[in-house]
Amino acid sequence: MKKIEERVRMLTEQYGCADPMRLCELMGITVLQLELPDSVNGFTVTMEGHRFIVLNRSLDYYCRKITAAHELGHIILHGCTNTVRLSANTSFCINRYEREADCFAAHLLLAQESGGLEGLETVTSEDLSLLTHMPKSMIENAFFG
Repeated sequence: MKKIEERVRMLTEQYGCADPMRLCELMGITVLQLELPDSVNGFTVTMEGHRFIVLNRSLDYYCRKITAAHELGHIILHGCTNTVRLSANTSFCINRYEREADCFAAHLLLAQESGGLEGLETVTSEDLSLLTHMPKSMIENAFFG
């Protein structure tokens, strides 16, 4: 997970921000908000060399930001890998990709909210969850796992 933390640091330094929506804009990734089933928060798709993040328009502000950060994590960490195709056609471990994207999102959103973990050595996963609005399980996977 240290590699993911480093990727987030490099990305935020390169673009001068940690806001997932702004990063998408700066990186030329189109973010669409569409009506999706309640069970789908979002997904990534690449068509003819263009990258898209599709978000469920019914998500609240915080869920939309968390989902955008998670999907950006897939793009940064996993390139153009299509997890739908992987899960249907291989025995590859999709859960690993999801954990990595969650870890990326957690580091990115914490960098946006507080500048990272500097000075937060005694903070709990509950404290970080309240600060970032991320689920406690996502925080624990990224920082305490």
